[in-house]
Amino acid sequence: MPYSLVYSETSHRLIQNLHPDLKSIIRARLKKIANNPYEGKQLVKELSGYFSSRAKRYRIIYKIEEENQIVQIYYVGHRKDIYQLFKENRF
Repeated sequence: MPYSLVYSETSHRLIQNLHPDLKSIIRARLKKIANNPYEGKQLVKELSGYFSSRAKRYRIIYKIEEENQIVQIYYVGHRKDIYQLFKENRF
C-alpha cells in the first residue's frame, strides 16, 4: 500500500514554479517515493532523519512517518544548492 504524500507550503510552491517538463519528472519521482520511500538516500549530520531522492538534477527532501504511512515532502530544488537552502529555511 503506498504512503500518503503531504507537502509543505514551501515544497508545493517550489513544484508549482518549475518548468512543465520538470514537473512531470518530479511527479514521477514522487509516485516512486510514495510506493517505496526508503529507496532514497538517508541524509546525515544536521539533516539526519531526512531522505533525499534524485530526479535528474533536482532533489526532493522528505521525511517518513512510518506509524501513519505518511511521507512529508519538505523541499524540492536543484542539486547545487538544495541542501544549503533547506538547512537555512527549515526552521
